Amino acid sequence: MLASYNPNALTIGLTASVSTFFGTLASPVTGALADISGRRPIILTCIALNFGALLIFGWANSLALILVSRAITGVAMSSNGALQAYIADISTISNRARNLGLIGAAFGLGSIFGPVLGGVLVGFGPKVPIFATAGLTAYNLITAVLFLKETKPQAQGQTAELRQIKLVKPVIDLLKTPVINKVAIGFSAYSFAFSAFTSLLVLALKDLFDWNSSQTSGLFVLLGLTLTVAQVWFTGKTVNKLGEYSVNRYGMIATAIALTLIPIASLIKPLSATIIVASAMLLAIGASFVQPTSRSMVSGLTPSEKQGVVLGSLASLTNLANCAGPIVAGLVYDKTPSGSFLIQAAVILLGAFLLGSNPKHESECGQT
Repeated sequence: MLASYNPNALTIGLTASVSTFFGTLASPVTGALADISGRRPIILTCIALNFGALLIFGWANSLALILVSRAITGVAMSSNGALQAYIADISTISNRARNLGLIGAAFGLGSIFGPVLGGVLVGFGPKVPIFATAGLTAYNLITAVLFLKETKPQAQGQTAELRQIKLVKPVIDLLKTPVINKVAIGFSAYSFAFSAFTSLLVLALKDLFDWNSSQTSGLFVLLGLTLTVAQVWFTGKTVNKLGEYSVNRYGMIATAIALTLIPIASLIKPLSATIIVASAMLLAIGASFVQPTSRSMVSGLTPSEKQGVVLGSLASLTNLANCAGPIVAGLVYDKTPSGSFLIQAAVILLGAFLLGSNPKHESECGQT
């Protein structure tokens, strides 16, 4: 779609990042509203916004409209804090990490079947997949209206006041909160490196290993499949056995190893395909460990009345990392592709170090 406007690299980058930027701005607001007015209205509103954004995207006849659509999509994405708070509301301490992992599993399934569906539908026209997605979003909205129940009934009927909604302060408060801030900073370091890796992997596979599009697509399907299987069947069991903190740190280490395997593969060309597949699978396992346990630890250290705003602020912080990761790693990649992946691994290991001692243990000591 963008090719018809002859875009430069900046335009492409802006189109890719504008939704994350607006999601970052909106996450604390929608998170606070979810605490004040309830989870259900925020989730329904964001689904409706996503539906509208897709229609605008499909009908867009200018770059300006495309950017507007992506901005609205970013606001719709800000419901993640409310969604995670919803899951936390209906979970117990023993199954919270597993239930939050199911969100990641849902995204994993999407990353498997979404490209397949889009690849089939695009044969009927470049905009057909967009309107098909809008149809799926409309179905999502209808089922949510009919079946999604409020998990915070005490919030129903409350009126949100503008002075109650803060944009930057909740993120600053998150970074000032003992114990929680370590988890948040560690998760942000992970998000920085993970977003950088996924944005540069396709380019690296082409530049360093001469992979074609079919091979690359197959690798991403494998990544999504591994992520889904790991989060559905292994993450919850591993957390029950080792604890959230240990699983989180092991996940960071696994992801760092996955990143270092790409430069190693470039040095051992005969085994490069095997090493790259191992890297993708290890990356998916690391993601299945880090993402749900980070959110679960923050949720477990947060009072129920602040779940939405805190998890929304965490989403804003990680979104900032998601924006910065591809830009910084891309600048390094232009000078040294292998060095870019090694820096990403170093950032994750730094995040694991900053995580410090077991947050749960510190929290219990503080309460004592």
